[in-house]
Amino acid sequence: MERRMWIAIFTLMRLGPSLAYAIASIFVLSIPLLESHPSSAFAWWLYLTILPVMREPVYLLLAVPGIGIWSATVLLMLASIFGIRVAMQPQRHRRSGFIHAHIALIATGLNMGRAVAQAGLSDAALPQFQLGDWSFLPLSQPLGTFLFISVLLACICWHLTVIKRAISA
Repeated sequence: MERRMWIAIFTLMRLGPSLAYAIASIFVLSIPLLESHPSSAFAWWLYLTILPVMREPVYLLLAVPGIGIWSATVLLMLASIFGIRVAMQPQRHRRSGFIHAHIALIATGLNMGRAVAQAGLSDAALPQFQLGDWSFLPLSQPLGTFLFISVLLACICWHLTVIKRAISA
C-alpha cells in the first residue's frame, strides 16, 4: 500500500507543469475575453489574477512572429495535455517529461526573475512601489508561489527518475 501511495504522490507532483501550461492558456484566453467584455468584473478578475504570474512567459510567446492568441492557446493546451500523458507514464517518457518540466520551470521562474530585476533597476534607491504594483514582488502572489513550487517539485521528481534509471542501468 505504501508503494502505491508514493506512486500517486509522485504522479501528482509531475502534474505541476501541466497546471502551469493550463493557467497560461487561461491567461491567453482572458485577453480576448476582456477585449470583448471590458465591463465584466469576472473578465477583469481573471486577467488581473493571472497577469502577475504569467505576464512574461505569455507575452514572450505572443512576441514570436506568427503566434497569435489562438495559436498560443492551442500550443499551451497541447503542452498541458502532453504533460498529463507524460506524468501518467514516467518510465516511458523520461526525457520528454524532464524537458517539459524544465521549460515550465524556466517560464514560471522568468516572472520571478524579471520582477527582481525590475525592482533592482532604481539607482541605489529603494524601489518605489505604488499600491497597485505589488505584483513586482516575487513571492507576493500566492498563485505564482504555488505554481513555482509545484513545477520545482516536478523537476525534482524527473531528476529522481533519471538518476534512478542511471543507477539501475
